[in-house]
Amino acid sequence: MNREITTEWISDKQQNGFSRNDLKAILLSNDNEAELLYEAAREVRDREFGKKAFIRSVVEFANSCRCSCLYCGMRLNNPDGINFALDHTELLAIAKQAYDNGIRTFFLQAAESESYGAIWLRDVIADIKSLGMGVLLCVGVHEETDLDLWREAGAYKFILKHETADKKLFEEMKPGFTLEGRIEWLRTLRKHGYHIGSGPLLGLPGQTIDSLVDDLFLLRDLEVEMSSVSVFVPAAGTPLENEPTGDPELGLRFIAAMRLFLKNTLIPATSTFERLLENGQYKCFQAGANVITVNMTPQKLRDDYTIYTDRFYVGLEHARTTIKKAGLTETTEGELLS
Repeated sequence: MNREITTEWISDKQQNGFSRNDLKAILLSNDNEAELLYEAAREVRDREFGKKAFIRSVVEFANSCRCSCLYCGMRLNNPDGINFALDHTELLAIAKQAYDNGIRTFFLQAAESESYGAIWLRDVIADIKSLGMGVLLCVGVHEETDLDLWREAGAYKFILKHETADKKLFEEMKPGFTLEGRIEWLRTLRKHGYHIGSGPLLGLPGQTIDSLVDDLFLLRDLEVEMSSVSVFVPAAGTPLENEPTGDPELGLRFIAAMRLFLKNTLIPATSTFERLLENGQYKCFQAGANVITVNMTPQKLRDDYTIYTDRFYVGLEHARTTIKKAGLTETTEGELLS
């Protein structure tokens, strides 16, 4: 690599495009270089979206899963797993609470499961939509016909993390699934009218800087409206429970790379950064992020949605304080559709 990242270098790449080696240089940047990259990323974000942060609420409504992903505490056959599912009435009450607190995007998230039916979820979406909320889904792969039901009911965005663009690593981490199948489902979501979001889990054992560059190119090729990175944190009871945690500083560089390379994508400040770094989500905003999600899963159930151990749960006050500290103004994703 042996190239120094300067303000002039960043400006040149923004005008002429980023090569693979340029993106690799961003991910391998030293601390002084990273600060220049973060400043440039904020400028791109503010130019594309204004000095705004988009606030969402999420409820994790079901945790039983048919998958056996090596990194996830909700994996099938995890002996420590406790299953739960929220009902329609509970979800609508939580959505009303979010609406009353000024949040206008409701994020329905669940493990990949058949514990809830497509018609049931359609009715939940329709009732939440009727409150004046935008509905975003993160429920994994289902029947293609289900997508039209949910889209017609009011869901307009769908997040499906591709986890890694390394084909071999993907298949090791997600037994029984292929990267090609994951990408095809993302394209299917687009075909059915959804805005799509995806991104990697940074720090998986065996992941390389080169594969992270592949992640960036995959996000570009998919033309995602939302791009996200979470940092790997081991979950108890999984095959990876004794593996080292991913590097959140590399995660911040990945956020800056997404912003500089993809430009007009929504990028969340995910909870893993707050779990691993002091003021971690603020640092995400400083690196170019512009979304924060408030966790509204009922307190008694949160620890059973074990995407990682000892999770950080984002509260409304924390989210608003972080937005203010970053010098941004809270807004709603509805303005992007107007």
